[in-house]
Amino acid sequence: MGNWQTTRAQNRSTETLSTQEILSAIDRTTSAIKTLRCEFTQTKELSILRDQMVSHGVMYYQQEGGKLHWEYTSPYRYTFILNGKQVLMRSPGQTQVVNTSDNRIFQEIARNIMNSLTGRCLTATNDFRTQIRTENGTWIAELTPIRREMQPFFTQLRLHFDPKRQLVIRVEMIEKNKDRTIIDLKNIQTDVPLDETLFTLH
Repeated sequence: MGNWQTTRAQNRSTETLSTQEILSAIDRTTSAIKTLRCEFTQTKELSILRDQMVSHGVMYYQQEGGKLHWEYTSPYRYTFILNGKQVLMRSPGQTQVVNTSDNRIFQEIARNIMNSLTGRCLTATNDFRTQIRTENGTWIAELTPIRREMQPFFTQLRLHFDPKRQLVIRVEMIEKNKDRTIIDLKNIQTDVPLDETLFTLH
């Protein structure tokens, strides 16, 4: 039944789908993803500067165990690994492992990072107020944080979805001071074999 509904949604014009149909299609797709690999470009726009800060990297996601590997490869090297309730942060010459159970704020940040990149935060009705719109053939979800813990970090989260694959292709994070971080995901591969060492915390 679920596959029939997804196919039906794909065959209809994206302009005619209701918000609930879009949310349901995204939820079915993201819930079924076992692994994901992609490259990304991150652009940081600062309100006090005209120049943009651009960095590149790779991301790996594994649904089982809630694992995420986020790695900047240029112009600097930095790795963030989420494995269950532990997070590793690694830069040249320094490695730190944090237990998110000991820090509620860190736990919220880690959870929202992973859910935003996979699109699973759309169903977190206790975390965000969500509005869906279609623009230039792309689904855009605008999420406003409800939880007080997240409000100091951003005022709005915008997730751009490819309607054909129902996957996140861009994440925009707008902060209170109007600074903006844009993450463009490309060469997205789903359900591919991943080396377990990608999520090793040492």
